[in-house]
Order: sequence, then C-alpha cells, then structure tokens
Amino acid sequence: MSTKPADFVEMKVCAARRGAPSRRYGIELAAVFLMSFLALFVGMPLDPNIFDEGIVLTAAMRVAIAGQIPHRDFYYNYGPAQFSIVGGLFKVFGESILVERLYDLVLRALLATVVYAIVSRYCSRLIAVCASLLTVLWLYALYHETVGSAVIPVSLFNLASIALILPLFQREVTVRRLLFVGALIGGSTLFRYDTGIALVGIAVCLVALATFLRTKTNRLRTIGLTLAPCLLGFAAVVLPVAIFYFALVPYQAFVRDILVYPTKFYYRARNLPFPAITWARMDNLEVYLLMAVIGFSLWGAAVCYLRARRRSGEGFLSRSDEQTWCGFFAAFGLLALIMYCKGFVRISTSQLYLAIVASLPILAGLFQRRFMFSRLGRISVVLLACLSISSVLGGSFREMLHTHWADSSLPGTLVASIRRATPEVRNKWCDAVTPLTGHLCFLPDDDHIQTIEFITSHTTPDQRLFVGLPRHDRIFANDNLIYYATQRLPATKWSQFDPFLVNSDRIQAQMVRELEATTPPYVVMDSEYEDVHEPNDSSKSSGVTLLDDYIRSKYRFLQAFGEMSVWERRPRV
Repeated sequence: MSTKPADFVEMKVCAARRGAPSRRYGIELAAVFLMSFLALFVGMPLDPNIFDEGIVLTAAMRVAIAGQIPHRDFYYNYGPAQFSIVGGLFKVFGESILVERLYDLVLRALLATVVYAIVSRYCSRLIAVCASLLTVLWLYALYHETVGSAVIPVSLFNLASIALILPLFQREVTVRRLLFVGALIGGSTLFRYDTGIALVGIAVCLVALATFLRTKTNRLRTIGLTLAPCLLGFAAVVLPVAIFYFALVPYQAFVRDILVYPTKFYYRARNLPFPAITWARMDNLEVYLLMAVIGFSLWGAAVCYLRARRRSGEGFLSRSDEQTWCGFFAAFGLLALIMYCKGFVRISTSQLYLAIVASLPILAGLFQRRFMFSRLGRISVVLLACLSISSVLGGSFREMLHTHWADSSLPGTLVASIRRATPEVRNKWCDAVTPLTGHLCFLPDDDHIQTIEFITSHTTPDQRLFVGLPRHDRIFANDNLIYYATQRLPATKWSQFDPFLVNSDRIQAQMVRELEATTPPYVVMDSEYEDVHEPNDSSKSSGVTLLDDYIRSKYRFLQAFGEMSVWERRPRV
C-alpha cells in the first residue's frame, strides 16, 4: 500500500480538474450530452418493445385520454411518474411514440453526461470520456430491454443523489444541497417504489459513515441534523402525490398491486437461474463481473480508510483526499450492491441495469487509483476493465445484429428507402398517420402491422378492445402495444398480464364481468409468447379457464395475421 509517484500525480491531476473553470466544464458537459444524444438517436431501434414499452404507452394513454388512475382503474406495478410524464407529453405534443422516444433519449443522454460529470471530478479527462462511452454502449446494448422503462430515470436519480452526498466525506454541506438530495430520492421513488426506498437506506448509511469518518464528537446529533433536510426534501416530493392519490383511491388497491402480489408471487413467477456466457450473449459476463467490481470497490474503500488513518498529519496525500476516495468507493459500491440484490431474483443484464450503471464510476475510480493496490491488485483492476469492455461490446454487437436483420435501425431504414427495397406492407404502413408513424415511422413486425390496421379500420375510437392470449391458464407476458397503436382503450382493468394474477379465478371472473359490460366488438389473440417457457412457475397451468370459456362462447374466429388472430363478437340471438 506504499505511495507511488504516479498515485501522487493522479491526485494532483484530479485536484486540478475539480478546480477547472466552470464555463469550460459546462461546454464539456454540453458536448457530452449532444454527442450521446446523437449517437443514441442514430442507433435507436425503430421496432417498439411489445410488452414493457407497450405497458408505459398504454398506461400513458389511459391517463391522458380517459383520466384513469393506476391501481384503481388499471393494474400497474411501478410508480406513477414514468407514464404520467409521458401522458403529459402526449397532451402537449400529441400521441406519438416519437415523443416518448425523444423523452427517453434525453434521459439517456443526461445519464451519460452525469457519469462523465461524476468521473471527471475525481479522475482524468480520458478516463471520464471512457466511462461516458461505456455508458452509451450499455444504453445501446440493452436498448430493447430498457426502452420506455423507469430504470433510465431511476439510474439518473441514483447517480446524481449519491454524487451530491459525496462532499459530506470532506466537509459539511449546505442545507440546500441536502434538500435537493432528498428531492432526487423522492423523484426516484415516484418512478420505482422499491429502488426509491432502497436509496433512502443508502443515503442514511452514507451520512452515518461520512459523519463517523469526519467528526469525533456529537456524531448522532450531526447525523440527525444532516438527514433532516434530506427527509424534508423527500417528503416535499412524495407526500403531495401520496395525499392526492389516496384521496381518490382506496389504499387496498395500492397494497394489493405493490406489496401483496410481489411478496407472494414474484419470486415463484419470475425467478431465473444465473445465465450462461455464450458468444451470442457475451454481455451475460457482466452479471459475474459486477460481483468483482463491487468487491474491489469495498476493498478500495477499506484501503483508502487505512491510508487516511496512517497518513494523518503527514501532508503527502491529505487525509481529506483519502476520505473522499473512501467515500467514493463506499458510496457507489453500496449503491451497486443494493441494486444488484434488487435484481437477484430475475438475474439478467437488463434486470441488473441499475447495478451496471452504478458500477461504471467504480470502474473508472479503480483504474484511476490502481496504483494504491499491490501489483496483483493492479493487474486485476486492468483485467476487470478489459473484461467489462468486452462484455458491453458483445452486447452492443448483438443489438446491432438484431436491428440489422430486422431492418429496424434508422440508417437501415433510410438505405432501404433509397434503394426502394422496403416491403409493400411497410410502405403502406409508413404512409398512414398513426401514433407509431407520425414524423418517424416505427416498425413492428408485419403481423402486428396488419392487425393494427384491421382494428383501426373496423372499430371507432369510442369502442374498447381486448388483446389476449390463445390460452389464459398459463401467463408469461402479453402484447400491450396494440392498445396504444390503435388508440383503443383496454376493455378491462388488466391490460398487463402477470402470472398468478390473470390466470387466477378471482381476476378472470372480474375480467369476464368487465368484458360483458364493455362488449368490445373484437378481441385479438397473440400467440408470440406461446413457446416461451422459463424455469419458474410461469410455465405451469393454473387450470383456470373462465376467461377462455367466455371468449369462445361470445366470440368467433374471423381472420389470422401470422401469430395474431382477430375474433369478432357473435351476434345476439
């Protein structure tokens, strides 16, 4: 753990970067944002995510068009912020998936910028650029799995709030900063309740750790005085929303969707084993690398703490610098650890996205401070960085192949248009004005295109629609995009299907009553998930056929479009 000359030089470089002129620094951040936005816009897939993105789009439509409220009027298992913001944007700019995608791209570019801002305050400019580039690559590699979801704004709030807490390891901070930290945590909670509450716990731990490292007297009082503004900022964001919501909705509906179902059924319905690492899924390597990154981060925090204690008063490397690095590694290590545990049930790179984003500043910091480790430690840090780069490059290459073969990338679509190689069904689709084609043509598969066109031409906007599965005794996922694409409100509360809900007696009986009341003229059956069998209880039949029996008694097959089929309501006898 001896001090290396390179270590000393790096600390001086970082100190100089922290004192860089604000104007120049602002130009750097603006450049990072613009380049990230343009790169992600050009690489943006033009095929919508049928399930996750469809859920957000349909929920936004329900709020914007019908004024519906989650949990009371439709099932939703995350916070209200994402679909409320998208719904508000729809009211201002019109019903277009491009509006949602541009909002999503702004958040992604901001995320890459925040990573650069954090890393550049502690590391060299080159390392900060590399960290920002890795962020963009991960945003691209997992685009299909994360588009429209709340993990992008949550990861942004996570990093920003932790970065604002870090100065506590050196000095006291202003009440205004602490209020803003609490507001950021409150904002994160409104996107996802679970990660928001976890972030509250992380903030409490970091405030306590910073206080114990920086002060020797009145520690409990200092912790209380520091946390009070944070909690006040948190309450200022969350409480008004909660009061407004519970004034309109019985709390039982919220408890059922957010607490009862996840605690009773989520593990059984959605758990997955650790994934295999293959050439086709090289990004799965990151699932295992995260453990090493988190371990190195906590080791780095311990090393910096011991160096700070040993060198106190020597003046070579100031104690405040070592405490800052101790706080840096402890803060982002704890954040990555908690976010990793959150995704532990359904283990995959997309589910661990919040942990991956939190690990990027750690990786940059470890590389910057690699000389504080022994020779074996330095080699391990470099190897870890190389493997992480390989993982994200593998994921990016897979995503590039996906969009290439599906002809759903913006450059590919432009080239096909110039060569006049676009299929006729897609030309006709892009010529029409719909929520998926306005200003920029988004391309679901041909089966969905033809089904959407049929429903749009055979129904009126005031009529309801039901999109289901060939069988409802076994649930994996369902199509949520068609509701939004046709601008037809769902005929039941349960447009989002989850195992142990839609295949249960109680929910199917409720759905039958709602279908009988709304009498949608057509139902759509989507069989694209029929062959998906995960190693969990979502692959098991519940034996409940109430909904299937009702559909077959009230509707008859009309037309098939590949994996999609349309059924019309039987005439009254």
